[in-house]
Amino acid sequence: MRILIIEDNAVLSLTLEVMVKKMGFYDIEKAFSACEAIRLIDDFDPELLLVDINLDSEMTGIDVVKIAQKKRADLQVIYTTANSDIYHKELAGETDYAGYLSKPLNYDILNSTIQNLTVSKAV
Repeated sequence: MRILIIEDNAVLSLTLEVMVKKMGFYDIEKAFSACEAIRLIDDFDPELLLVDINLDSEMTGIDVVKIAQKKRADLQVIYTTANSDIYHKELAGETDYAGYLSKPLNYDILNSTIQNLTVSKAV
């Protein structure tokens, strides 16, 4: 599975990369901005996006997902965010997503969420 990590914090991005590699996924790219994420969605053609909501730009991770899902409706999305409030969940609800995980991330919960995606995709 090709995974694109969209996270503007380099340490958190690396942490996510280590976690998904531990799960056995090695086809990974990372984007540190919304513009870079949109470019990589086109160039890398990921199957799963791990998306931080608040990026260090004018666009949010939700904006990136909206653009991406207009191009590819089958794109899987897991939000990884410190914004667990109702406002941000409602904004995320304007997209189709498989998970909304609060930071700090828990390896077991992330692993379970990704494994559920791969199982449902195989069915």
